[in-house]
Amino acid sequence: MPNKKDNPNQETTEVAVAVATQVDPNRDEKLMAEAEKALDTGIAAFMAALKDQNVDAMDEAEAAADKAVKEYGEAAEGFVFAKCKSEEHPLRAAVTLHSYSVLAYKIKRENNVTTAMEKVEREKPIDLVRLARFCVLPVEWAYDVEGLNQTLTLRVGKDLGLTAEELRSMAKSYHMSRVVDAIDAGKTPLSNNQLVLKMQAIGDAMLGKDVVKVISRDIAYIVATQTKKGRGRLGVGTANHATMHRLVLDVLHRCITGGVYEVEYKKVGA
Repeated sequence: MPNKKDNPNQETTEVAVAVATQVDPNRDEKLMAEAEKALDTGIAAFMAALKDQNVDAMDEAEAAADKAVKEYGEAAEGFVFAKCKSEEHPLRAAVTLHSYSVLAYKIKRENNVTTAMEKVEREKPIDLVRLARFCVLPVEWAYDVEGLNQTLTLRVGKDLGLTAEELRSMAKSYHMSRVVDAIDAGKTPLSNNQLVLKMQAIGDAMLGKDVVKVISRDIAYIVATQTKKGRGRLGVGTANHATMHRLVLDVLHRCITGGVYEVEYKKVGA
């Protein structure tokens, strides 16, 4: 019996086709406007309840705001998906756009005391896998992104001095024992050059042959942003697949727009 990996579209194609036939940007804009109005109403209700110190009413208002935020996000995604689908190359359009605006709210506190609720606008990266399924496009490249994530995790382990046995155990859990076999044979499957090739293959599969040109700096960006402090005393946490998809979007956006990476840091005296 074929599995999901044989045809990753099989569970979503019918749904995607049904949704794609219902594309209506005007409807989505109307829904966004209605959701924003509902959010404004929820915030006003929260502020009134806060003034009266009515905790139950505050909870009800926050629940209404949560519902409005969710509905706005769904409509905003539908709007940007419809916009990308109308282009000749939907994924190229999405990678160029990168993100879209959504609404949320923030609870302000002073000394652990709630003082206000305010509306905020945030940027949400486009989910390329969801978009591809929405447009009924191939998504096999999604597994290559996950494979890149696993390869980079192996590289982190190697860089941090994991033993050959520990690396092999990690690789076995990823069904990537051949990578460790290559290392044992003196090859360099975790090198920047090999990772550039992997990232280039992903870009070619998603956007078309040679639409983007991946360079070593793109791998440096992913390596620099893939890890975080782990839960263990000396632990390092690596990106989950969703985060890696976001990092791949960042890289392809830089490639297709000619962007420049930035280093964010706290200035002395600031």
